[in-house]
Amino acid sequence: MAAESMSAARPSSGWRALAVVCVVAVAAVGFITRPFGWAATVLVLVLSAAALVWAMRSPNSVEPRNRPLRRGTAVWSALLLAVAGWEAYAFVRQPDWTKPSDQHPTLSTLLDPGLEQGALRFAGWLVWLAVGYWLVTR
Repeated sequence: MAAESMSAARPSSGWRALAVVCVVAVAAVGFITRPFGWAATVLVLVLSAAALVWAMRSPNSVEPRNRPLRRGTAVWSALLLAVAGWEAYAFVRQPDWTKPSDQHPTLSTLLDPGLEQGALRFAGWLVWLAVGYWLVTR
């Protein structure tokens, strides 16, 4: 009986393979977009909205509400809000939202020289998608 419930909770290998193909396809689309262009921005916004919807769905299991979990959640939430606030401030202060600014760099602007082109750009998209998946499913 336990084996049946465990197999029901895990996705089948066919679904897992389809998910990997979709992630690689999205990374390939992100790879061919121009950095800081409208196509890349729209792709990031659509993926972020999908991740938000996925994260807001009702959880399958209820996690125990213990003191260390609440403390860790508060610390990580504060760090996430600080980084998001900095990103938003730097982005809004840019003279032109379609071009990176050296005076108000976002994380994307700081990482762009290393991820501007080539295989590292594709790997960067894959890492970004993997981190997003990890954050949504944890």
